[in-house]
Amino acid sequence: MNNLRILHLNDLHSHLKKFPIIERFFAEESLGQSDVFRFDLGDNVDRMHPISEATDGQMNVELMNRLKLTAATIGNNEGLGLTHEMLEHLYDKANFPVLLSNLNPPFAQGPQIFTTSWGLRVGVLGLTAPYKTAYPYTGWELRDPFEVLDELLPLDCDFTILLSHLGKSTDEKIAQNYDIDLIIGSHTHHLFEHGAQLNGTLLAAAGKYGEHIGEIDLTFDGKNLIESQIEAISTNTLPKKKSDLLESHGWEVQGHTLLRGTQVAQLEKALSNQFPDFEASHFIAGKFADFGNVAACVMNSGLLVTDELPAEITLDTLHDVLPHSMRLIRFTFTGAELKNVLTEIIDVSAFLGTQQIQGMGFRGKSFGNLVMQGISLEDGEFYFGDKVVENEATYQVVMPDQYLFAWYFPLLKKTGKSEILFPDLLREIIAKELTKEA
Repeated sequence: MNNLRILHLNDLHSHLKKFPIIERFFAEESLGQSDVFRFDLGDNVDRMHPISEATDGQMNVELMNRLKLTAATIGNNEGLGLTHEMLEHLYDKANFPVLLSNLNPPFAQGPQIFTTSWGLRVGVLGLTAPYKTAYPYTGWELRDPFEVLDELLPLDCDFTILLSHLGKSTDEKIAQNYDIDLIIGSHTHHLFEHGAQLNGTLLAAAGKYGEHIGEIDLTFDGKNLIESQIEAISTNTLPKKKSDLLESHGWEVQGHTLLRGTQVAQLEKALSNQFPDFEASHFIAGKFADFGNVAACVMNSGLLVTDELPAEITLDTLHDVLPHSMRLIRFTFTGAELKNVLTEIIDVSAFLGTQQIQGMGFRGKSFGNLVMQGISLEDGEFYFGDKVVENEATYQVVMPDQYLFAWYFPLLKKTGKSEILFPDLLREIIAKELTKEA
């Protein structure tokens, strides 16, 4: 009998406080094992962490090298959260292959065959979530994962593993329709504490943020799998050292120091981001509108995750205030469409105000209050600037891309025309607009 151990990490999102524990686990669980594969399933890089922001994700790759990975794939935080140039060079110093068959950055490699000590040929391929609305703006060529699987399978191997950053429901669909032995899943942050099985395919997933580490033990009789044990192990149950916090805190301090070194602007005074005026949010909304070359912006006060915008603004300030992996979208509406969309946004925002919202790049705490810059509602009439919105006229408005991608505003998804303003994130937009004024 022969054993293959697989250790995997997914959706770390730069929660580096867990990394020393993860690194130790990877090393200790590899000791005494002849055959160990180590995988990262993507969304390792999240620019919410200052060291990831300051190094364009390069520090994440340096830490991934310390895990002695067999291979990795990428998530949408690498594919869409980084600019074209950042992603192109992200893995320049990686000591592992990046398996990615449905996107074409230069580092992407197709399926690879790894041979165990007893001659088992293990085929491994990677796929990432196909954001068809966003990827055309990045300059990368995106392919449908099912078309890729139709083309690549079956692999010339004894055992097939898919590194999937596609999400739970897509993984289940793949298991139902393709001859794959093991799918290690991610993207939707799902957790299989003891694995799962569907249509003869093993499924594993280890949650998010380094809260769990995946460990899979496969026992083979020659080339035949005879036993499997899949676990997602909570990092809270693993031993900690005093040096762990010191090391992770050091990365945070280093990131803040690097970002603080670039001065962006000096305002006349600090701006409050509190009810009822939300002066800081209106200031930011005005800059968003200027960047989009439009007269109006709709956003929420919770985008600014602090109670004020300081007078002295550095890259570190903007990273603290606007940590989101989000961009602007420029919408074009008829007046009638604009009124319907604004009515929906106002109604839903009243509910969302105190809600803790997550996902789609949002890195704040709550939605906050709706902020409309250049648009107002007076006595039941919508005004664009100082003029009543006319049904047949055309209007352009910028909003955070989360408004289009999240579930909050269904009417917005099917109304008007939208253009994502790539490549700048919200904080980069503000930096550019403030720098122009300096």
